[in-house]
Amino acid sequence: MGKREAERRLLMRIAGAFVEPAVRKGISPFAFTYAAFLLALLSAALYPLHGISSLFVPLAGTVYLASAFLDAIDGEVARRQGRASARGAFVDSVLDKASEVAVSLGLAFAAEPLMALLFGTSSLLVSYTRARAEALGVELAGIGIAERAERTLILFAGSIAYIALGREALTVALLLASLLSLITVLQRVVETFRRLGAVGPDGPPRGPP
Repeated sequence: MGKREAERRLLMRIAGAFVEPAVRKGISPFAFTYAAFLLALLSAALYPLHGISSLFVPLAGTVYLASAFLDAIDGEVARRQGRASARGAFVDSVLDKASEVAVSLGLAFAAEPLMALLFGTSSLLVSYTRARAEALGVELAGIGIAERAERTLILFAGSIAYIALGREALTVALLLASLLSLITVLQRVVETFRRLGAVGPDGPPRGPP
């Protein structure tokens, strides 16, 4: 069993109470997608409020965890309803990246701005390497030590620890998530080269600009 399948089975054990009723009632998968995006925006807005109360940081982390949870089950709802589509996958992907950018901007007010920038950049690179590889016919789902789920959990832990340890806890969490993301990028690049048989005198295959 691959990493992605194991994660999916675990998620379904946790999310079954949400997925099954949504499928039976015919709730649109887009409802989960848009709700996840709105929660991510709320999380981004909560992080800068740390100056009012430190409790806003763990609240922001919890809201973002809920956002990631909804984002993780929208595809499952779509598949079970027979409504999975390229359009839905595209919208979901775009809103995922917009969510990560928004949260990274919010984090810049609660942690070291440079760490927030590194977190946002490395997260997008993880997604970009997968998108480019898949455009070349290489499936990379489940490849890498830190996909979005792992990054979200690290950020959540750092946000909770903010209550006791302050700004440093969040900064360390962002640094850890960023380093693991960069390792993931490297893993995906190596895996893509391996599958494409790109090591040769002519160099890697060229794709569209």
